[in-house]
Amino acid sequence: MFRKKSVFVFVLSLGLFVFSADGHAQTIKDKFAKPMPEIEMTTIADFKSKSKEVELDSKRAPELGFYIRVPDGWTETTKSGIESDIGQKVLSELKSFYGPANLYAPRSRITVEAVELDYDFTAERWFIQYLLANGYNINGLDSSDPMKADALYVYIKDSVSYAARARAIVNGTKVLFAQYHIPIERYQEEKVNMAHVINSFDIKRHVEDTVEDMEKYQFLDIAEFDYPTSWKLRSLPIRSIDRMKVELFNIREIDSGWYGEKEQRLDGQIDVNLVSIFASDTLEDEFENFKGEIEGKGLSMGEVLEERDDFLFTDDFDFVDTKVYSVTGQQGNMVEHELWVTIMLAEEYYYFVTLFTPSRDHDYFLWARNVESYKLVTRNLKPQKDILSSGAVDTSAIGSGGSDEDDQEE
Repeated sequence: MFRKKSVFVFVLSLGLFVFSADGHAQTIKDKFAKPMPEIEMTTIADFKSKSKEVELDSKRAPELGFYIRVPDGWTETTKSGIESDIGQKVLSELKSFYGPANLYAPRSRITVEAVELDYDFTAERWFIQYLLANGYNINGLDSSDPMKADALYVYIKDSVSYAARARAIVNGTKVLFAQYHIPIERYQEEKVNMAHVINSFDIKRHVEDTVEDMEKYQFLDIAEFDYPTSWKLRSLPIRSIDRMKVELFNIREIDSGWYGEKEQRLDGQIDVNLVSIFASDTLEDEFENFKGEIEGKGLSMGEVLEERDDFLFTDDFDFVDTKVYSVTGQQGNMVEHELWVTIMLAEEYYYFVTLFTPSRDHDYFLWARNVESYKLVTRNLKPQKDILSSGAVDTSAIGSGGSDEDDQEE
């Protein structure tokens, strides 16, 4: 364990502390697997003739630049001075507009807001977290673009039911969020306008930036990867280049309730394993060994929840396979977890990259953060192909362990 004054809670070396599981009538995956409803649209030319383009362009914050078309006759009510102060917890207003007054219902409203990301998320996962946090009733979700997601949902505010169509766009470290709100009884009347407005919303320029600071780790001269510095790295002693392993921990500090002491809880774990093809008979044998290690830690691997083909890799890998398994405790006293397993082959090595995380149905925000970190690590894993091919592997560090080894105790 790590040498710290606070208490560090591990139930398993590959596992999280024990909870009693909450029941879920409907899984997150099923709840949000709803396509956007089809609408018979008017032409874009017709919409443009009855609307005006509004934009925000900022030299201080280029990632906040956007444009959107607003129907004629709408009144801008934008607050001033918000653009330079974008926080992580609360959406900050960039632009807002009200539609014409109505005697029988509140006015329609368009808002464009922004928030600073605290972790790397796709637009879909940020949007789902937003909907879950607010308890909105989802009617449709389109997330074909990882950096852009649209949704239609219903909510109640001040005893009035509203329909909202919105688009979230991840740009650099920010999420830009446009919403068109209407009282639900006017949905049929305004749904076409609503769709045109949200479809017109886009960023002015794409900004490339990672939310978290990244650090590099190297397996001698054989392979390397980048990982978010918010994860604690533990490099195990390298006794042979046939088998090498690094562990990454997502650790959260909480009050222990004892004299101000802090307790550290493990919220997720990523393992990166390199196995020489000469140290194993077949890939199938190696996977069976891996399953045996899981079962030896008191866990049971269940069914395959999904197979993923959306991981981006370089051409260095000859084989890539990613599967997601359900995992439960053998004693039935642990909430449901997921085990993500990516197996790759490059030159003389198998690469096993695994993620152990609470399931998406238990804690969606934590699951989404863990999965995005896992994807970052896996995508950044690069074999040193030229060195492998030449056989010029530097073995001088074998047995010395990693740079963090002095701060660890077994």
